[in-house]
Amino acid sequence: MLEPQKMQLPGSFINLRGADIYYTENKANINEGGSKQAPAQNIILVHGLGGGAFTYRHNTDALAEVGFNVYAIDLKGFGYSERVAGPDYSHIEQAEILLEFMEKKDIEKAIVAGHSMGGKIALIAYDKKPGNFEKIILIDSAGLEGTEGLQSNGPPYSGPLPQAVVDILYYNLFLNSARFENFLSSAFYNEGYFDEEVISYYLEPFKVKNTNLAYRYILKGNVLYDIERVLESIGIPVLIIWGDNDKWISVEHAHAFNAHIRGSHLEIIKNAGHLPMEEQAVAFNDIVIQFIK
Repeated sequence: MLEPQKMQLPGSFINLRGADIYYTENKANINEGGSKQAPAQNIILVHGLGGGAFTYRHNTDALAEVGFNVYAIDLKGFGYSERVAGPDYSHIEQAEILLEFMEKKDIEKAIVAGHSMGGKIALIAYDKKPGNFEKIILIDSAGLEGTEGLQSNGPPYSGPLPQAVVDILYYNLFLNSARFENFLSSAFYNEGYFDEEVISYYLEPFKVKNTNLAYRYILKGNVLYDIERVLESIGIPVLIIWGDNDKWISVEHAHAFNAHIRGSHLEIIKNAGHLPMEEQAVAFNDIVIQFIK
């Protein structure tokens, strides 16, 4: 089993709420041409269920190049962050981790982008401390499943499951490369993009020590939270990005978010599934840069 603190990873670790949280940091390129510019703004990228900072590997450099400090974090129990003992892996706890990350990194305000589960976590964090947010970007976001007749076909968020059941899932799906590949492929639209390198990015974190123990509680993370109320209270710019062929959270959810958030802007990316920031990175980066600039 992998022990991330002993690995040579490109990012760093920070202790947040008792867990060593892994993150990457790309400093803004603000010295081009030698001209003096205003301090860089900050953007924080939050992944979805089963993802990590690596989900944004095609986006961080592009955002830094246009003058933003870019942070991508692995939430507790995900990516290369620590799998701590204890039951609290709820979305509310993850939102608190996001807010504490901002505090410890002296980030007074940030643009926060959240993908899938990460979108819901970003919204909960906004609800707790709206003054910390400059803008929000929701990418194929969770949060409205089960409302207005909307359904999600992605991984389950309910639980808790008995540890024996989690272990069966863990060893027979997450650590079985063929089955894992078949499961993960449904998140993508372009067969040509989905290769061994992509699979390894998602598979390796499941080899981190104690992942099977953490997932018992991760799968109960969908605590009740009135996301519709949060959406209707938002008073900052919001960008909604969706893959037009998302099989996990259908594009109908995108239109529902757009309807709930006053003044929000919706962009549908063609030929993309649940992960448009990976499959259509150039189009995704262009849309985000136009919004944040």
